[in-house]
Amino acid sequence: MALSKRHLNTLKISDLTYKVVAFREIPNFDSDECVDWAIEMIFLGYDTPSLLTLSGFNKPTNYFEVADYLPTVLSSLHLTQKTGDEAILSYCSYYIKKIANSDNISNNLLHIYKFCRDRKYEKLVYDFYLLYWAWNDINYGYDYTHYWEGAKKDNIENIVVDTAKKWIEKNEQSYTQH
Repeated sequence: MALSKRHLNTLKISDLTYKVVAFREIPNFDSDECVDWAIEMIFLGYDTPSLLTLSGFNKPTNYFEVADYLPTVLSSLHLTQKTGDEAILSYCSYYIKKIANSDNISNNLLHIYKFCRDRKYEKLVYDFYLLYWAWNDINYGYDYTHYWEGAKKDNIENIVVDTAKKWIEKNEQSYTQH
């Protein structure tokens, strides 16, 4: 069944969408997540032939097979594939939203830290790189960290969550699907 853009705007999208639409810009992207995403989208009420096909790909997937097919799926759902800074913001928003919701904060911060490091200290998420090291210093037992002014054992988690909320507010327009 082909879904109209009007109908699509009334459905919630999977959180994985923010990673999937950025797949071409992300080194070492896990294409298995595209299958997980397709299944989540079906459970949310989306139904296109290409989405159903993607949901049936066997894991582990072949990255190149998924990369060739995914643009068709995104197009059928009227989702915009992201490039450049928008792709970075979209991909990172997946983890930063989880941090803002206090969901496994240290693990999601680790993902952003690694992404920032691997992208040669990506400026769009560099604050999270610094916060990772500040938290690391605190966990190691230091009373003071030069990575984040005012960060202490009793407030580092709140600082990370608050920074995530501010980042989302500042960047949301750049990565959302309209």
